[in-house]
Amino acid sequence: MLIFAPLKRELDMLEYNTTTLDCGLRIVHRHNDSNVGYCGVMVDCGTRHEQHPADYGMAHFTEHILFKGTSHRDAWHINQRIESVGGELNAFTTKEDTTFYATFLARDFARACELVCDLICHPTAPQHELEKEQEVVVEEIESYRDNPAELIYDVFENRLYAGTPLGHNILGSEETVRRFNHDRCLDFIHRNYTPDRMIFFSYGPMSWQQVVRQVERYFDLQPTVLTGTDGTSAPTSDTITTEPTEVESQHQSHCILGARTYPIGHPDAAALALLNNVLGGPGMNSRLSQQLREKRGLVYTVESSLTNYTDGGYMSIYFGCDPADTERCMRLCRRELQRLIDSPLTPRQLRAAQQQYKGQLGIGTANLENNALTLAKSLLRLGRIDSLDQVSARIDAVTSDQICRVAHELFADSRLVEVRSRN
Repeated sequence: MLIFAPLKRELDMLEYNTTTLDCGLRIVHRHNDSNVGYCGVMVDCGTRHEQHPADYGMAHFTEHILFKGTSHRDAWHINQRIESVGGELNAFTTKEDTTFYATFLARDFARACELVCDLICHPTAPQHELEKEQEVVVEEIESYRDNPAELIYDVFENRLYAGTPLGHNILGSEETVRRFNHDRCLDFIHRNYTPDRMIFFSYGPMSWQQVVRQVERYFDLQPTVLTGTDGTSAPTSDTITTEPTEVESQHQSHCILGARTYPIGHPDAAALALLNNVLGGPGMNSRLSQQLREKRGLVYTVESSLTNYTDGGYMSIYFGCDPADTERCMRLCRRELQRLIDSPLTPRQLRAAQQQYKGQLGIGTANLENNALTLAKSLLRLGRIDSLDQVSARIDAVTSDQICRVAHELFADSRLVEVRSRN
């Protein structure tokens, strides 16, 4: 779920700044008084940008490879540069974007900024490091497949988005990963890692002037004129297997029930977020938790969650239970969805739901790392950064009838997709 950091809009209390460099790179910074800072680059390039089945997993593999060498450093010196002063360098890949960021003490901002810019601007993808990293990623794939509670989300999303760029998993397969090489990795980077598709974000006690000065000094990537391959000539085979088709589980039955929903920024996004929180949010008082766990003891974990993309999204209900209880749990989940369609929240229930959700959002802003990442995500996907007051106002404007309408529109029985593990 996208949670917006609290950012005031008043001119005399401006807490974040943005600008765009001549090369197209956007910069966003928010000041705070912590001695810990964050900075990084979010790239509008994820799994959905892999143009050919033989490239499935390339966005994630590229994330790994950028740590393995630049024109200024080898892999060892990359690791040492920020960790030697107690900081951390991290990265992650999603279906739509890839993020590289550093955590550091405020005194080390210049060091962190230079390192992040070096990774993005000067990757070399050395073949010998690439071959070692192939083994690492294959182990990651195998580890993931050993966790049915995580793997089932891939199977669910593959079915929900079958035939679309979102319909394949992030890691790829052992077969595709082992076919990646130096030239293909650099080609993927050059086609997708262009300044106009990037956000440089920072969050900490650094001044705005200091941030801009350091980024201008170290970010020397220029707008790219694309030449060469278009990504469609990668080697392929009819036998390539890129998606899990079944989830096996030894003990519990792992299940997901869900449906496609709205994209980021949809007018009914607030109503959907509130609906999701009532249904199966993190509170133990959610309807699913009460019905499946508290009243009947059928599950240890049951939750619903929202995943939003630029052109769509989905809500998923996950639970793990004894295989003998699977059908009963599914019926209860469907019944709770139908209740949201048929029975509007009372005024008291609506106020309580709004108060709980706004409280969760407020508490979430204590997570400094999440605040930093939200700066980039909001600017990249929405072109704006909302304050906590603005988000709260949208939650307060949601009505019971709106929740019923959204539930009816999205969660009619014919729209629901089920995935269950095999025991």
